Amino acid sequence: MDAEDSISRYVIIGYRLTFLVGLSSVAVANYLLPELLQYGKTFVPDNPHRKDAPLWQRLFYATVPKGRFAHFYYLSTFLSMINLYSYHGSPIAWLILFHSVRRAYETTYVSKYTPTSRMHWSHYVVGIWFYSVLNLMINIKLHQGAVSSALKPVPFLIFCFASWDQYKNHRILSRLVKYSLPTEGLFQIVCCPHYLDEVLIYASLIPYNWEFSWLLIWVFTNLSVSARENKNYYDHRFPKARVPQYAIIPLVL
Repeated sequence: MDAEDSISRYVIIGYRLTFLVGLSSVAVANYLLPELLQYGKTFVPDNPHRKDAPLWQRLFYATVPKGRFAHFYYLSTFLSMINLYSYHGSPIAWLILFHSVRRAYETTYVSKYTPTSRMHWSHYVVGIWFYSVLNLMINIKLHQGAVSSALKPVPFLIFCFASWDQYKNHRILSRLVKYSLPTEGLFQIVCCPHYLDEVLIYASLIPYNWEFSWLLIWVFTNLSVSARENKNYYDHRFPKARVPQYAIIPLVL
């Protein structure tokens, strides 16, 4: 094993460990500190946010504008362009660039964020981590020649459908009176079809290399928690409305 292979091996071990730490953190926060997993309409500031609270509490519970979601996709667009420059014949490099640019456009020009729409600072850090690791993982696997160079028709169709549907669902959300109940399209079936679309997008990458299963596991776990938070919010906010039975995946969750 030469030095380059050894470095790649340790980098792979390193980012796998970050996924394990991240998944463990989500599990712990879900049961002990659920407010850290809330953002947007599900985020309700509590006493630690008071100006007279101890400094450590104000720092621990600090928030940032939810509109900074766009930073994740600006970063991913930049990194995916680097990957595409080096591996312009790779379908997956094009797919990730398309996904990053589309989401950057949506978070900048489609989604609407109010000044009170916030997220915990840890969400911001985790988003930067995820899209950095996503592109690092793809770069390593492309460098190793371990990613299929042929476009896979069925996964590509799933990717395209999920991308189109996610854009449509974000348009639906952008037209709503803030924090009201969406009832169009797949919102009639699950509370968060835009999260389901994200899961499908990352599932469509796995046939190119099984290493991308890490991405799917993280996205599914993280968004499942968020989807349940959204469903709980809708159930309590609209007790007389027809809130979908499932949060993210029909007949499952």
